[in-house]
Amino acid sequence: MDKIQISLCIPTMDRFDSFLQGYLQKYLEYLMSGIIAEIVICDETGNDYDKIMNKYGDFINNNTNFKVYKNDAVLGVFKNKLKVASLASSNYIALIDSDNFCDETYFLNAANYIQNNEKSFSEAVILCPTFAKPNFNYTKLEGKIINKQNVREYVHEGLFHVLMNTGNYILTKKIINNISFDESVLFYTTACDVLYFNLLAFQQFDDFQLHIVKDLEYTHVVHGGSLYMNTINNCSNYRDSILMPIMYNL
Repeated sequence: MDKIQISLCIPTMDRFDSFLQGYLQKYLEYLMSGIIAEIVICDETGNDYDKIMNKYGDFINNNTNFKVYKNDAVLGVFKNKLKVASLASSNYIALIDSDNFCDETYFLNAANYIQNNEKSFSEAVILCPTFAKPNFNYTKLEGKIINKQNVREYVHEGLFHVLMNTGNYILTKKIINNISFDESVLFYTTACDVLYFNLLAFQQFDDFQLHIVKDLEYTHVVHGGSLYMNTINNCSNYRDSILMPIMYNL
């Protein structure tokens, strides 16, 4: 049986000093040991790109499985996530924010879950963590597979709403390559970009499956520079008036 290939995709903007310089050394260890197949990073401003190239340039220039890009213009959080994931070579993409960290057990447990369950997957799959440590615990939902047919059983649960906007999960290339979105609403969805993305997945893919995977855990860092914290005031009205009703009417 072929080994499961997972691409680690990281969108970033001015996060190297505070987060990435510490995380990347670990991620490189996972890459060299074969725990992940590749690392792909897209930087919005070029600031992180320059620092990464300064530290890892020789390795990057000699290894095609570590790719770093800088955008010509700032795309915004939603579109930068789509871009970095679109550049992945693997079917399975770990889309991880640059301020959060997944240790080796995250990738190993994900690969094990895929290996054991892939035959029952649809092409449009998201594998969600059960614990975004230390604040967001979804273990009550572990083992659930949520799709268009049963999603109404969960939308009235507050825990599901938080899960839908957490991200840092593994998804398939079919979703990245085929999802469409409304450019005009992206400003209003910055703080809840994952919620918007997941709602689009439910709407646009008849075979969509959201798996909440047992023991899939990562460290979710809450800090003053968080995009969520800094943009929630601009997004809350849109979330409450547009996005939440969509969720209730999936």
